[in-house]
Amino acid sequence: MDIARVEVYLDNQDKPYAVLEQAPFTLELDPTGMEEGTHYLIAVTHYRDGSVDHHEYVFEVARRGPVYAGHIARAPIMAPIEVRMVDSVELEAPTKPDLLRYAVFPVLLFLLFAGVTTWLAFYGENALPGGALAAGGQVASTNPPGTPTPLSGNGEAIYQQLCASCHQPDGRGQPPTFPALAQNPKLADAEYVIKTVLNGKPGTAMPPFGRRLDDAGVAAVVNHIRNAWGNRFGTVTPEEVAQLR
Repeated sequence: MDIARVEVYLDNQDKPYAVLEQAPFTLELDPTGMEEGTHYLIAVTHYRDGSVDHHEYVFEVARRGPVYAGHIARAPIMAPIEVRMVDSVELEAPTKPDLLRYAVFPVLLFLLFAGVTTWLAFYGENALPGGALAAGGQVASTNPPGTPTPLSGNGEAIYQQLCASCHQPDGRGQPPTFPALAQNPKLADAEYVIKTVLNGKPGTAMPPFGRRLDDAGVAAVVNHIRNAWGNRFGTVTPEEVAQLR
C-alpha cells in the first residue's frame, strides 16, 4: 500500500509526537529527559486509499549514570515504519561496536520471538479463526487494508483485531489519547458510536473503519462495545448502520 503519512503518538499525548511524510519511514527516539520506566508508542499509518492501520511499540527507559538509555521491548512484525532508540552513550563517546549486543543478541531475540509466534499460530489459545493470530493484544489480519473483514458478525473478534491495541482488551483505554470505553456514558448515544466507528474522529488518533467493515460488522462491534465491561446500552442493527453511512 502507498503510505501518505505516519502519525506517531507517545504515551498519552493528544497531539502527534512526530509526523513522517517521506520514505523511508524511520523514527529515532532519544530517551534523554524521558521518565524512567515503560513507555508506549502508537504509529498510525494513513494510506493514500483512505485506509488506516495502528501499530503499538513498547519501550523501556532507565538511567545509567549521567545519561538515560532506552530499548525497544516490543515491536509489531512487518510494521511499515522502523522505530530506533538513540544510544546517548554511543553519541557522546563512540566506541567499537559490541558484537554480542548489536549482532548476536538481536538475532537470538528475533529467533525466539519468531518461534513463539509460530507456536502460538498453530497451538496457542490465541489462534483465531481464519488464521489471524492474537499477539500482544493485537491481531495480524490476513486482509489488505480497505477490504471488509471476514469477522463481520463477531463483534468481540472485530474489537480485538481493530480496537484493542488502543482501547485495551478490557476497554480501559489509554486516556486521554485513547479514551476508556468501559462504562463510558457517551456510548448511550448509539448514533454517535456508529458514526465514530464509520468515520473516525478527525484530529485524533481514531481512524475510520467504514471501508474495512460492512454494515453487519459495524453493528457487531458497536454492540460489543456498548454491552461489554459493565456497559448496558442496548443494541443496533445493520440497517441502522446503513442509514448512517
